[in-house]
Amino acid sequence: MAVTPRSLQAIKAAPLSSVIEASGAKLKRVGREFLTQCIWHDDTNPSLTVNDDKGFCFCHVCRQGGDVIDYLQQSRGITWREAAEIAADILSVRFETDDEDPEEARRRKAAFMAALEKNEAENKRYEENLHDSRAGRIRQILKDRGITKAAAKEFQLGFAPSGFFAGRITIPIRDHRNYLVGWTGRACGDQPGKYKNSADSDQFQKKQLVFNEYRAREAAREAGSLVFVEGHLDVVSMWQAGIRNVVALQGTGVPEKAVLKRLSGIAKNFILCFDGDAGGQKAAEHFISAAGPMATAGEVNINVASLPSGQDPDEVIRSGGDLYHYLASAPSWLDWVIDVWAAALDKSNTAMVTDVEEKLRQLIDSLRSKALRTHYIDKAARVLSSSDKEADKLAKQWGNTDFNALETEWSPRDYQETRLAAERRLLRIYVHRPMIRERLAPLLDRIENPALRWLRLRLQELELYSAVDLTPHSVMSIVVVAEPHYMQQLRALVRPNVIIDDSEGVLAHLDLILNDNPFEDPNEPYADQSSQG
Repeated sequence: MAVTPRSLQAIKAAPLSSVIEASGAKLKRVGREFLTQCIWHDDTNPSLTVNDDKGFCFCHVCRQGGDVIDYLQQSRGITWREAAEIAADILSVRFETDDEDPEEARRRKAAFMAALEKNEAENKRYEENLHDSRAGRIRQILKDRGITKAAAKEFQLGFAPSGFFAGRITIPIRDHRNYLVGWTGRACGDQPGKYKNSADSDQFQKKQLVFNEYRAREAAREAGSLVFVEGHLDVVSMWQAGIRNVVALQGTGVPEKAVLKRLSGIAKNFILCFDGDAGGQKAAEHFISAAGPMATAGEVNINVASLPSGQDPDEVIRSGGDLYHYLASAPSWLDWVIDVWAAALDKSNTAMVTDVEEKLRQLIDSLRSKALRTHYIDKAARVLSSSDKEADKLAKQWGNTDFNALETEWSPRDYQETRLAAERRLLRIYVHRPMIRERLAPLLDRIENPALRWLRLRLQELELYSAVDLTPHSVMSIVVVAEPHYMQQLRALVRPNVIIDDSEGVLAHLDLILNDNPFEDPNEPYADQSSQG
C-alpha cells in the first residue's frame, strides 16, 4: 500500500523546519537556513543545516542528511511509512494511499484516534484511583519500593479497583510512537500471575512493544546504549535513579527480530541487566538467541551485567548498591555465555564437554573478526581443558582449522529498500539507454528519494534546454558540481562505465514496484494497517 504522490508532495513541500521544531529540536536561523544538532551523530555543536527551500537537511560533519521523512525516521527509530504518517499528522496533511479509498482511510484513522482517546481517558481514571481510599495498600507498596510521587506521575501509574486489572497497579504501555495502546497490571497480592497484560489486539501487540522505548530514546542516543531489564517497575526505579536509557520487553520470550532492528536504530550497544537468578539467566539466554546473530555480524554490541544473586535492579538501588558499576563492567555476551557454561561444566562428563565444545565452536566460528576468534578460542580451550598443556593443544588445533566465517543469512529487503533500489535502477537505465526513455518517462514522476528526485529534475532540464542530446557525460558534469551530499549518492548512477541491465524482466519489475507498489514486508509493525490508522 503506497502513499499517493499527492500526499507525499504535500508532506515534502511543507517547511522542514516546522516538523523538526515540532519534534522538540531547537533551531537557530542563519540567513535563509537553520542550524540544529545532528541526529545522525553525537553532535555537541549544531552542525545540521536545514533548508526549507530545498526541503532538505544536511550535516557537514558526518555527511548525513535527508528530507522530512528521513529526519523523522532517524530521530524516532521508525519505519519510512510511519515517519510519513507522523509528518502528515504534524503538518495536517491528508494521508492517502494508492490502494485504499480516501474516505475509508479517513474513517479508519478516526476510529484509531478515537480508541487512543478512550485509552487516555481510561488511564486518567486509573491514575485518579491511586488516590482512592481503596488504594492504600498500593500506595504503601510503591512507597516501600522507593518510588516517588514524581516518578509515579511521570509513568502515569494507577490502580484498578475492579475490572480486568482488579487489585493491580496499572502501568500504561505506549508504543514506539508514544501512543497509549494498553496496560500491564502488576500483581500486589495473591493474584495469579505477577503481570497481566491487555489482550492482544490491533492496538496492543505484545511482541512488538517495548516498555519505555519512546521516553528512553533521547537518553539512549546520548549514552550510546540501551539498558534492558525484566520488570516495568525496575524501569521506573532506574529512571528515578538517573538511568534513563532503560527499557523492558513485554514478556520474557525471545524478542522479535523486527523489534531488535528497530531498537538498534536508536543505539548499537545493548546492556542486559536482568535479575540475578535463574529466571534472569534464562531471559538473557532468550535475548542472546535472538540478537546473537546481529552481534556476530557486527550490527550491535551486547553486554550482560551480572547482578548479586537473588537481586533485581530495583533491589540493588534500594540496598545502596552501585548499579552503574554493574552496567559499566558488564562483560561481552560471549564472555558471559562462556562463563555461564564453564560454571555448570562437569569436565569428568565427556558427553557434556563434547556438547559444550560443539556449541562454543558454532558461536566462535561465526565471528567475523579473526582477532576476536583467536581470543575466544583460547578462552574456550581453557574452559574445556583440564590443564594448560591440554588447552594450548586444543587452541592450536582449533586455530589451525580453515576459517570460513558463516555466510550472512539472506533476508528480503523491506519496502523502502526495495523502492530505493528500483528508483536508482530506473535512473541508471534512463541515463544510459536513450532508446527506452519514452517507456520509462512516466515512472520518473514516481521517484520519492530526495537526491534522486533532484537528479530527475536536472535530467528534465537537460532534455528541455540542451541542444545536445542527454548523455552520461553531460549528466556526470552536472553531478560533479552538485552539492557534496548529492554527488556522493549519484555518481555511481551516471559514470560512463556503469553496468546496465535493461532486460525485459528488469523493466517489468521497475514498472511493478514503482507503479503498483504491491511490495510490503509482513514483518513490519505497521503491516496490518487497521491498527495504525
